[in-house]
Amino acid sequence: MKLSKLYGIGVGPGDPELLTIKAYKILKEADMIVTPRSSDDKRSLALLTIEGIIKERKNKPIVVEPVFPMTKDQAKLAFYWEKAREEVLKNAEGCETVAFITLGDPSLYSTFYRFLEIFKDAVDEVEVVPGVTSFSACSSIAKAPIAEGNEIVSIVPDVKGNANAVQIIQNADSLIFLKPKNMDEIKAMLGNKKAILGVKVGFEDQKMFFGKLNELQQPGHYLSTLIVKKEV
Repeated sequence: MKLSKLYGIGVGPGDPELLTIKAYKILKEADMIVTPRSSDDKRSLALLTIEGIIKERKNKPIVVEPVFPMTKDQAKLAFYWEKAREEVLKNAEGCETVAFITLGDPSLYSTFYRFLEIFKDAVDEVEVVPGVTSFSACSSIAKAPIAEGNEIVSIVPDVKGNANAVQIIQNADSLIFLKPKNMDEIKAMLGNKKAILGVKVGFEDQKMFFGKLNELQQPGHYLSTLIVKKEV
């Protein structure tokens, strides 16, 4: 069985109003919406972001929520990827278009391109729709630029055991730490710089913290973004 089109759609950081008009139009019409979640007992936050659109629709889409666990075990991941493919194709009878949704932007640390790799032989056409990133939302709320002029911006997904991260941290003007797990190491490398920390930005229970690095605590939720400018 082959589907006509697969969309990879970034739904932004969590605020439905930050969804692009293009994404909104596609989600109003797509036959199936695929929305990954990290475990069976957790809701998809991307789906939570667009549930208002689904409620608006008269012709409800098929919603598939495959589990993509947060693990580096390649064998385990391969099992879940194949399971996701089977689940989508099993439910795809009568469907022409599939929208795979992800928080933020599909091209930045999302699961979309991994899904595309195992699914591309099952669709005729692929289109990627960009979304607002968490760090764009954080800087907007803080009313502070991430970079100006010739400043260099670096995105660091993990500090621990990453030799490249140390070099980047030493040379970049602006630093964006996604899901910062090692605040003590970051503080040790950067000193007591001014920073912005956003937790669950875009959701109703979002929290924003501003101040020196030493004043900020380890965030308690994985949807966290830390922005540090070396010279303020």
